[in-house]
Amino acid sequence: MNVLHVHSGNMFGGVERMLQTLAPATAGTAPLRSSFALCFEGPVAGALRAAAGEVHPLGAVRVRRIDEISRARRALKGLLASQPWSAAFVHSAWSQAIFGPTILKSGTPLVRWLHAPEPGPRWLEGWAARSQPSLVLCNSRYTCRAAGTRMGGGPIAVQYPPAGLHRPAPGARAAVRSELGTPYDATAIVIAARMERWKGHDLLLESLATLPENGWEAWIVGGPQRPAEQAYYDSLVTRAGELGLTSRVRFLGQRDDVPRLLEGADLYCQPNRSAEPFGLSFVEALGAGLPVITADLGAAPEIVDDSCGILVEAGSVLALTAALKRLIKAGGERGKMSDGARRRAREFCDLPRSLDRLAAELARTLTTTPALT
Repeated sequence: MNVLHVHSGNMFGGVERMLQTLAPATAGTAPLRSSFALCFEGPVAGALRAAAGEVHPLGAVRVRRIDEISRARRALKGLLASQPWSAAFVHSAWSQAIFGPTILKSGTPLVRWLHAPEPGPRWLEGWAARSQPSLVLCNSRYTCRAAGTRMGGGPIAVQYPPAGLHRPAPGARAAVRSELGTPYDATAIVIAARMERWKGHDLLLESLATLPENGWEAWIVGGPQRPAEQAYYDSLVTRAGELGLTSRVRFLGQRDDVPRLLEGADLYCQPNRSAEPFGLSFVEALGAGLPVITADLGAAPEIVDDSCGILVEAGSVLALTAALKRLIKAGGERGKMSDGARRRAREFCDLPRSLDRLAAELARTLTTTPALT
């Protein structure tokens, strides 16, 4: 199957990490061959090319610029006509609204991969709904339930985002800690998430301020990509100073070596304030052998169980602190959870099986579409 992912490419988050995983895994012909059509050049396009992805630029698009929309649609029309495509994937309401009509006019089946129950403003989702997809893939059972009938009456299936199991590098823990100046025997708590308040960075800071002063460090990985994120990031840095955490909390900014950083840590803590539609960061942390502490919301219970982490009451600093204290202590429980984390990750990181399931779902749903090859 020959599939095209049509995406904006101007932000880097969980969806883009999934595409980065797909690029080398589907560069051949079986069961899927993926190509990528992006509007914006930048880190996403660079990461996909570095991962052996075939990237087709469509040109920058802003919703208020009709000329840019028309130009990008013409570029996509030519790309769709250049070879037979089994399906064209869109990963947001924005891409579906802008490019859905072009994809459908080409005769290529349109597939919407739904990465959140309400991923776009109502006006944008309404615009996107004018282009009815042949299949909606939900990234979790939670997303599927929460979206309800909003995606129309077509076929809907749950497809966890494909993820690859990171292979640890010998000596990575020591190398990362030496680079960051973190003592080898300190318990390193890490969060790697977008700079958005619902991810709970601020809750983590409040909880860290109640912990004993010695024996731990926290790494906050991720940098602002939009003005609102910059304001939030600045507020976190300020709050860390107010809480007296400057020497024990490190703001590492945007990084392209997150898997390596995870190898140097001991715990992953992302205390979401609201529901996580999937949680690829949880899967990546588990793959590094890190027990995960997060809120008992959204799709988190589909990923994290008692064998590999702790689910806490959302918004409760008290519950979060109790979980951190429980796992900061080096000992048997954290070691057992670390082993359980790796076992749990293998269930989500069986990439060949995940791709086979995706190909089978496409074949099952789209076999009546003439464009399917």
